[in-house]
Amino acid sequence: MHEASQEQLSFAAALLDSLPQAALLLDHELRIIRANRRLAALLRLPAGLDLSPGTPRERIVGHLAGMLARPEERSRLLEESETHGPVTRTTDYHLRDGRVLRRRRAPVGDGDRPRAHLWLVEDVTRQHEAEDGLYGQVRKLAALADERAAFAGRTLHELRTPLATVLSFAELLLDPVSGPLNPEQTSYVAAIRRNALRMRSVAEDLPRAAVGGPRAEPRLGEVLVDELIERVVLEALQRAEGGGPYIAADCPPGGPPLVADAGLLTGALEELLGNALRFTPEDGRVEVVGRPAADHWTIQVKDTGIGIPLEYHEEIFTPFVRAPNARREGFPGTGLGLAGALDAVRLHGGTITVRDREGRPGAVFTVRLPLPGRRTVGAARP
Repeated sequence: MHEASQEQLSFAAALLDSLPQAALLLDHELRIIRANRRLAALLRLPAGLDLSPGTPRERIVGHLAGMLARPEERSRLLEESETHGPVTRTTDYHLRDGRVLRRRRAPVGDGDRPRAHLWLVEDVTRQHEAEDGLYGQVRKLAALADERAAFAGRTLHELRTPLATVLSFAELLLDPVSGPLNPEQTSYVAAIRRNALRMRSVAEDLPRAAVGGPRAEPRLGEVLVDELIERVVLEALQRAEGGGPYIAADCPPGGPPLVADAGLLTGALEELLGNALRFTPEDGRVEVVGRPAADHWTIQVKDTGIGIPLEYHEEIFTPFVRAPNARREGFPGTGLGLAGALDAVRLHGGTITVRDREGRPGAVFTVRLPLPGRRTVGAARP
């Protein structure tokens, strides 16, 4: 060989050995110019394998083909090795020993006829394992989403008929043609009808909640907060029939009205109060406190129950998520109530937060609802 060629070979050897990947340099006729030490170690080349300059590439290609576990990859390797064009290609190969190697072929030089071709080979086994694990988790999440959607559809189907019956009989009882009711009876039937309507709305919203779809726009009107709190607390007392925790309401009469969907806000407050009662012992206490401010109303639901772990103060508002102490102690629930309450409050431009009772047992849920003209951008408007 000429002295210039020797210098080029020495430079190529030094350059390839400095690369962090296993490397092989082929000339324009696809003969070996140089393979670095990392390639020999990565492909576990036999000690006596001749890779001197000018050696045909088949020696390395044949050795690599014999290591492959998948016949289709072996065929592709042999086929692609017949020619090397001016295009860079990256291919992954699965070996019999469980490793995954990634080969990147790149032309050296400009034009349609490169002066040489460079192979860069690296072990990507761990990357493939991580990707497989990620894909497995995605498949599990997709299956879980399908199960939730199916559950929501079945629930809606099962609730439609009994709710329609309850509503029909409630409306018949409220019809003067069916006979007079005293004021107390009228309030009971009205509460039945109102809660059945809310339950129907929740049931019809289940499929959307299961897949995270959009919710219907709220039906806005004037809502007096003191009457809202009084109604929700009285109905909770009627359901309790003298049992359960002590329930108290504290809200000044009057105050600026909200412009809101009364049904949605009633449902949200009932969910928060019901949640507090569910996790508070019978000798405990639950309070609903409402206070107006210059630009908003604050409604707090305070309880002396089991409390919520700090790391779950945000998670519990996610559909189907329940705090571990609630699951561990066997309290019933689906994990949908607080998520629905948050949705309803957000539709009105409001927020819900939760905190501990500062060293005492229990939790405090705080709802902040803006007054008309103070809504945040994107909130529902009348």
